[in-house]
Amino acid sequence: MTKITVPVSHPEEVEMLAAGGAGEFFCGYVPQEWLERYGGAFWLNRRGPVAGNLLQRDDVSLLAERSHARGIPVYVTFNAPYYTAEQQEFLLPLIGRLAEESGIDGVIVSDVGFLVELRRVLPGLPVHASSVMATLNPGMVDFLATLGASRVIFPRSLGIEDLSALRAAAAGRLETEAFVLNEGCVFEEGYCMTTHRSVGALCVQLPDVPHRVLPLTPGAAASLDGEDRRPAREMMGAFRDWVWFQNGCGNSVTERGIPNGPCGLCALFDLVAAGVTSLKISGRAGSSFRKLASLRMVRAVLDLVEDGATREEAAREAVAIRDTPEFCNAGYMCYYREKAS
Repeated sequence: MTKITVPVSHPEEVEMLAAGGAGEFFCGYVPQEWLERYGGAFWLNRRGPVAGNLLQRDDVSLLAERSHARGIPVYVTFNAPYYTAEQQEFLLPLIGRLAEESGIDGVIVSDVGFLVELRRVLPGLPVHASSVMATLNPGMVDFLATLGASRVIFPRSLGIEDLSALRAAAAGRLETEAFVLNEGCVFEEGYCMTTHRSVGALCVQLPDVPHRVLPLTPGAAASLDGEDRRPAREMMGAFRDWVWFQNGCGNSVTERGIPNGPCGLCALFDLVAAGVTSLKISGRAGSSFRKLASLRMVRAVLDLVEDGATREEAAREAVAIRDTPEFCNAGYMCYYREKAS
């Protein structure tokens, strides 16, 4: 049975999201001591330094207690691109307490060195390889299995065929998780060493920054010669549109309160057929309503697939639920464009 992995940022959200069909929860935790040591300069995870994170360990414990009462595991993100040796020394006992005293079920990491240290210090704690680890080929799947990871979260840049091949490579060794809803990344986030701390997401703001388009090939150079720079303007205009879609369509919602933004609902049939363990909904910093509305969309289409709907039937229902055909038809909102209806 395919699970739906849902973001959570407060214990009060557990009951609502569990009733909506959540199969797993993931959350962030940033203790006060981390903020005192590093301020907002070094994020403890990819959503920070405060928004979308739990700040008290008691809240993590309560979240885990309420989740476990409903049979739902809780995973905590420690997926900064890297941690210094000093930061690892701080984090390892902290995670040990989260596992032993708060009852979390595992962690999500991006730093390979930190993964190795976690396996050495806490060998019984499941460790998921974040999408930030950029698992883009079977060799990386083998590498993670050798290191003792229990799950790989595939980057959202992968298409269905590549994802299916990597799922097959992981079979019997690693669980797998694929993005299905909400947040996009303009570039491959595994190669991104920045935070959005001071000026927001640079990649999202690129179209508004003064720029020149430089040709990479003689053919491209010819197309940019002379006074007519229309192709360049069209290209940047298309990029601006795509960034808007990737950024949650301007963080908008439909008249029915359904969040717009990156979506893989049309491909859900193929993700299930590929044998993906979990379907990930992004958005820890989103409102409780946004999380619930997102979960209901995924739950509705997943129920159809598990009840025997065809690929076409599931895709039609996905488009109908969203009720924004103009956005679906644009193609920019799709995680898996080759499966878009």
